[in-house]
Amino acid sequence: MTRTDAPAAPTRTAARRAVGILLAALAALAVVGAWWFFVTTPSGQHVDEVAYLGSRIGRSRLDEGARTVLDVVSVPFLVVVVLAAVTVALLRRQVLLAVAVAAVVGGANVTTQLLKYGIFSRPDLGISEVHMNSLPSGHTTVAASVAGAALLITPPRWRWLAVLLGAAYAGGTGVATMIGGWHRASDVVAALLVVAAWVFLALAVVGPGSDDNGRTAPPWARRADALMRPFLAVVGAGAGLVGLLSMLLVSQVDGADRVEQLVAYGGGSAGVVAVTCLAALASLVLGAPRRSTRR
Repeated sequence: MTRTDAPAAPTRTAARRAVGILLAALAALAVVGAWWFFVTTPSGQHVDEVAYLGSRIGRSRLDEGARTVLDVVSVPFLVVVVLAAVTVALLRRQVLLAVAVAAVVGGANVTTQLLKYGIFSRPDLGISEVHMNSLPSGHTTVAASVAGAALLITPPRWRWLAVLLGAAYAGGTGVATMIGGWHRASDVVAALLVVAAWVFLALAVVGPGSDDNGRTAPPWARRADALMRPFLAVVGAGAGLVGLLSMLLVSQVDGADRVEQLVAYGGGSAGVVAVTCLAALASLVLGAPRRSTRR
């Protein structure tokens, strides 16, 4: 290690933690923003409702597969995952990591339940026949928190893979709830953001970590990590643009036409993909392998 490396490491750690806290705060604000627009405003409810009606299209062909995904989500499944993740962390002698895993899973799921049943409400604006609030989605929260736990306990060299698989599982579960008509797109997006906020906080505290032998991730892992970032950025940005254009288009029509409903449904699904990818990208950056300071 050179002399200039010594003060640089604490500086990078402080910067990483500050970014993690900032991202967590932005994610939390985005949850409130999603509820305010899609649940409490006429324009938001209209767009969300048209997309919800569009989810009926093709449901008879897709529902069986969606239910297969959703049947995995349960309280026993969540308990098993938490116990397994905490056990792995303790076997690696990383007590702080074990606490972070429990905090992410427990905190995210409790937050969702409090928001859905205790804080958020759904006003009757004459747009939807359903007046009970369903934001955020509980099933999506469970799936995303499991993905977050897997990310935290995975050694840095494999974190890029954990992010990819976790994003596919969390996003897939969210879309499955939409296919089955269990939730609207806004419910899924809010759930992903709730979990993202907790994961960002956890990564700000525990940092990127190192392998059990104390070595940092090898060059091939850093290359895989570097390749995953533009992939998530491109997919996330592209899906976000599709979702935004769809929302703008649907806001100008009555939504009674089948094509309009399909456009809204596709846009809602694209929005879920966008949030999933961008949250995964931020997690990957915060949890990126440390570069070795050895010479």
